[in-house]
Amino acid sequence: MNFPLLRNRLAENLSRYNASVQSRIAGTRPLVGERTLLRCSGLGDRELDRLQDLADKWGVSLREAAFATRSAMPEDYVRAAGKYYGLTCLSDTRPPELAHISPPPEPYRLLQSASPAILDAPRGGVVLNAESINPETIGNIADVLGSERSRLQLSARDAMTASIIKTFNGAITERAADGIWQRNPRFSAARTFISWQIIVIAAICGLFLGAVSFAPKEVLTIYGGALSFVFLIVSALRWAAALYAVKRRLIGRKQPESKLEDKELPHYTVLVALFREARILPQLVSGLSALDYPAAKLDIKLIFEEVDTETIARARGLSLPPQFEILIVPDGAPRTKPRALNYALQFARGDLLVIYDAEDRPDPQQLRVAASHFADAPPEVVCLQAQLTYDNYAENWLSKQCAIEYASLFGGILPLLDRQRLPIPLGGTSNHFRIGILRRLGAWDAYNVTEDADLGIRIYRAGLRAEVLYSETHEEAACQLGNWLRQRTRWLKGWMQTYLVHMRQPGRLVRELGISGFLTLQGHFAGTILAALIYPVSYLIIASDVMNGWWLSQPQSLLGHHLLLLAVFNLIAGFVGAVLLGAFVLKERHLTKLLPQIPLIPVYWLLISIAAYRAVYQLLTAPHFWEKTEHFGVRDKTAPRKTGLEDSLGNTLYSVRQL
Repeated sequence: MNFPLLRNRLAENLSRYNASVQSRIAGTRPLVGERTLLRCSGLGDRELDRLQDLADKWGVSLREAAFATRSAMPEDYVRAAGKYYGLTCLSDTRPPELAHISPPPEPYRLLQSASPAILDAPRGGVVLNAESINPETIGNIADVLGSERSRLQLSARDAMTASIIKTFNGAITERAADGIWQRNPRFSAARTFISWQIIVIAAICGLFLGAVSFAPKEVLTIYGGALSFVFLIVSALRWAAALYAVKRRLIGRKQPESKLEDKELPHYTVLVALFREARILPQLVSGLSALDYPAAKLDIKLIFEEVDTETIARARGLSLPPQFEILIVPDGAPRTKPRALNYALQFARGDLLVIYDAEDRPDPQQLRVAASHFADAPPEVVCLQAQLTYDNYAENWLSKQCAIEYASLFGGILPLLDRQRLPIPLGGTSNHFRIGILRRLGAWDAYNVTEDADLGIRIYRAGLRAEVLYSETHEEAACQLGNWLRQRTRWLKGWMQTYLVHMRQPGRLVRELGISGFLTLQGHFAGTILAALIYPVSYLIIASDVMNGWWLSQPQSLLGHHLLLLAVFNLIAGFVGAVLLGAFVLKERHLTKLLPQIPLIPVYWLLISIAAYRAVYQLLTAPHFWEKTEHFGVRDKTAPRKTGLEDSLGNTLYSVRQL
C-alpha cells in the first residue's frame, strides 16, 4: 500500500463528502449519527434528549456534551463506531507507532484533524481520532478507502495522544526546549551574554575600579549621577501610577462582565505546570473545577515532570473530571516551567489559553470575562494579564510586604502601562492568550527563568500588545524567609536575563518599541535591578560620608551640586511615590489594614537587595537553574513548616547541591 498516495487521496476526496447530500456507494452501510452510537454506548433516549439540550446550550456536539458530563466514555463511543463500520480500534495501553514524518507534525494538528494519521510501515494502515470528528466523516473515510477499509483503525483521543508521544516524543521535547533558540536565537537566553555586552560590562567595571582608587569622591559623584537618571524614570513611573490610581478611584471603574452566551464562548485551554506539588494538588483541582465555563469547551492540562513521581501518583489517584488531562514531560535540560509549558502547548486544543500556577485560585468567572474581553478587543491585543493578589497576606510581616508590592504592581503600575499602551511585563500566571498568535511568536523561552516577562516584551516588539484584565487570581505568598529569598532570586535573575536579551540590539529595540517603550523597559527592568543592587550601597556611602565629614559639606562644583540635588530628589520622590502608590491601591483593594506596614517598605527593599546579589551570582554560575518555590496551600494550616532559619539553611544546601 502506498501511504503518501493514500494520504493525498483522502485529502482530495474528504472535502467533497457531506453526510446530508452525498449518495452512498453501493454495498456500504448507511451513515450513522452520534445519537445512534451513543445509544449503542448504553444511553437511553431520555438521557440523550437531556444531553442534546445541554449541547445546544453550550454550542457543542452531542458526543462532546456526553463526554464532558461522563454520561458516556470516549472509548465506548469509539468502540461502537468501530463495531458499526466493521473497523478495529486502537488501545492506549499498547499504542502503535505512527509513520515517521519529516518534519514531525504538531501533535495538536493530528489530534484535531479529520485526516487519518499514517501508521508505521510494518503494521500498515491508517488511524483516525474518532473522538474528535462526527461519525458521518468516519463513514466517508471508510468509503474513500473502499477495499482498503480494513486498514483503517479508530482511536479515542487518549490512545492517539499515546501514539503521537511514542512516535514523536523526541521532536516534541526538542521543540519545547530549543524552539526559540532554533527559530530566533537573538531572543533566547540560552546564551547569557553576547560579546559586546561582555566588553562593555568589563570596561565599565574596570574603569570604575581604576578611577575610584585615585579620585573616589569625584568618581562616585559621576557614577551616582548616571544612576540617578535611571532612578528618575523609576520614581516617575511610581508617581504616574499613583496619580492614575487616584483618577481611577475618582471616576470609578466598571466591573468586567461576560457578554457572551455559552454557545458563543470559544474553547479554552488551561495549562498548569507542577513540580513537587503533591500537597496542594487537591486544592488546585478543586479551584479549577469551580471555573464557570462549559465543561465541553475546557481543556485543562496538568503538566508534570517525569522525575516527580510523587505528584504524578497523587494526580492519578484523584478522580479528575473529564476536562482534565495529565501530561508528563520527559526529563531533560533545562528543567524549567517554560519548557514544560512549551511541551503541553503542542497538545493544546483551545482557541484561547491561560496559564495558572499550582497554588492559584482564579475567580470562577475569569475565563468568561477574558473571552468576552478578547471578543471586544482589536486583533493586536493578543494577551490579557489578570490581577494577582495574595490571600494569606495576614500571615506575617513578610506576607504583608508581599501583598503591598503585588497591589502596587498589579493595581497601579500595570494598569498605567496598559492605559499608555506601553510594554507590560507579564506576571507568570493568569496570562490569557490567543493561542494561534502565541504559537507564531514561538511561545516561551525555556532558558529564561522569568519567561513571562520576556514574552511580554516580545509581544510588543512584534507590533502586538497586552492589556490588563480586571479579574483577580488569588495566590499564596511565599512568606517563609528562605522560600521567599529563593523565589525572589529567580525573579531577579530572570529579569536580568530578559534585559540582556532585549538589549542585544539597542537600536532595533528603540525602533520596535519606540522611545517611550524603550524608556519604560529601562525604568522597569534596568531601574529595578540597579535599585536593588545599589540600595544597600547607598547606605554605606552615606555612612562613609558621615564618618569622613562629607555629609554636610557643599559640593565643590556646579555639576556636583546639581547631581546632589538630583540624588536627594530621587531618594525622597522614590520613597514618597512608593508610599502614595501603596496607599491608594490598598484602599482600592480594601486592604487598608496593611497601611501601617507601608513605612517599613525600606526594610523590605533591603531583603530584595540580598536576593539581587544572589541573582547576580547565579546569573554567572547557573543562569538556567530554576529554584523551586514551595507552596503549602493557604487553606492547609496544619502542614508542618520549618522555622525561618531552618528553611533558609535547607534552601541554601539544596541550591549548593543543584549547582
